[in-house]
Amino acid sequence: MIRSTLLFTLVALSPVLMAAPPEPPAKSAPTRVDSLYENFRNLFDEDKVGSDLALATLEKEFPGHARTLDARKRFDAPLKTLPGKAAHAFRIASLENPSVEFSLETFKGKYVLLEFWATWCPYCVADLPLVHKAWERFKGKNFEILSFSLDKKVEDIAPFRKAKQPMPWKHAFLPGMKNHPIAEAYGAAGIPKYVLVGPDGIIAASDADLRGEKLEGTLAKFLDNPAQAILDEVRGAMKRVNEARQAHGKSGKTPQSFVPDVNAELHSIQARLQKETQPELRQALLVGQYQLILLQKKDPDATLTAALMKEVPSTAAAWGLSAGLLPRFLETRFPDTKEAEAFAAPGRERHPDFKVRGALWMSHFEQNLGENDTLAKAALERLEREFAALDDTKFARKMWDAQAKTAIGIAAPAFDVVSLTDPNQHFTNDTFKGKYVLVDFWATWCPPCRAELPGVHKAWERFNGKNFEILSLSWDLNADDITTWRTKPESPMPWKHAYLGRGKHPLNDAYGVVGIPKPILIGPDGKIVATDAKLRGENLEKTLGQFLGN
Repeated sequence: MIRSTLLFTLVALSPVLMAAPPEPPAKSAPTRVDSLYENFRNLFDEDKVGSDLALATLEKEFPGHARTLDARKRFDAPLKTLPGKAAHAFRIASLENPSVEFSLETFKGKYVLLEFWATWCPYCVADLPLVHKAWERFKGKNFEILSFSLDKKVEDIAPFRKAKQPMPWKHAFLPGMKNHPIAEAYGAAGIPKYVLVGPDGIIAASDADLRGEKLEGTLAKFLDNPAQAILDEVRGAMKRVNEARQAHGKSGKTPQSFVPDVNAELHSIQARLQKETQPELRQALLVGQYQLILLQKKDPDATLTAALMKEVPSTAAAWGLSAGLLPRFLETRFPDTKEAEAFAAPGRERHPDFKVRGALWMSHFEQNLGENDTLAKAALERLEREFAALDDTKFARKMWDAQAKTAIGIAAPAFDVVSLTDPNQHFTNDTFKGKYVLVDFWATWCPPCRAELPGVHKAWERFNGKNFEILSLSWDLNADDITTWRTKPESPMPWKHAYLGRGKHPLNDAYGVVGIPKPILIGPDGKIVATDAKLRGENLEKTLGQFLGN
């Protein structure tokens, strides 16, 4: 009886039991570390500001936790493939033919897109149509793709390619997934991960610049306009050095102790120059090399100078890397002003970048100011007519107006400065009464000033003791910079010195000095006899010879 009753009860209740299966266990609330990790991933994966702070919080609260270690690995991964770095060497078998191996040497002389992906990765799959589109556009244009699969099983790849995406380029399989040495070397902590390696084995682009819609545009930059790509690489190095310099200063270190590191870029350019034959690409490489050397606060050697003069005319688009680059080249590498003018003239009229043309007209204005004011005034009028928006034009007007303060024949404004080497000694107008004195406003950080120094030393050796003195007035940041500079064998500057500093000094206004170098020659009677271009370059000795004789 009891058994029958129990059976009836179970049968009667069975529909109810079948209609209401047991509920799954409730998900546990995310832990603190999970929430912090998810916040980091949301910021980092979307390239949003604050991922560094989110990582710092994880590392502070949960040091050594698996989530924290993964976040750190993802955060550091992009640093392994920064543009400008040498691509990590690898050697791996082809997926289709294990007897064939791929390495960086396989793609030497070409651009190769290294793609880290997997069939199980939805973001990788979403990107593939755009990768196919890029492949169709650029295949045959010195371009290859090598896809590294991070799938769990190699057998997963062929069915995917057959049913969904053909991916008709080179493939390899990385057993071990993101822990494979190649994935580790290229920072493939998260996928998809893209790295574009240039023909020289140097990383040209990576990560966000190669994702989604950006992929085709980035490839076009390198494959449709390779000369521009070279210049963009140099601009990237310039930006990196500038950021490093700012960080160096914020850390409390002196500007003089900062040493920019562009050795990898210079080595890459030098290697490419040895093989490159196309004129436009050689021009970009040569100008890029010149700019990187200047970043190191060095001057180009005779070989590079000669190559620039021979191969890169003033009309070459490569000079557009930086508007002031060509004027600097003219001021510092041409001892003969006539040769400099012959080189510059075509670019002033026809360079494709109006900023470069404006900079060349500014240089022409400065070269003639004080020597041929008719030409200087014509250059100023051209600047104000065609390049009114440029800062150079406004500066030229300031220089022109300030020149009236040092017009030939007027009495030199009074000055009283303390000797740099003896604080008890003052230099005044009366110190040089009865002599010719070259008053030179300058600074060690000023490249055109440094370019003038060999000529000033030569003039000093020739006219020292002939009723002639030099007084150098420094605009340096610190007086110690001058002392350090003068310890160099090539720049002893064995004449009189005073320190004005970088800030506003009354003498700058009195003498109309709005830029340096600014040389002024004062005669024995205290009146100004020559200024500016008459006292720069090869003109210095000529002008001094007119007053002091041979």
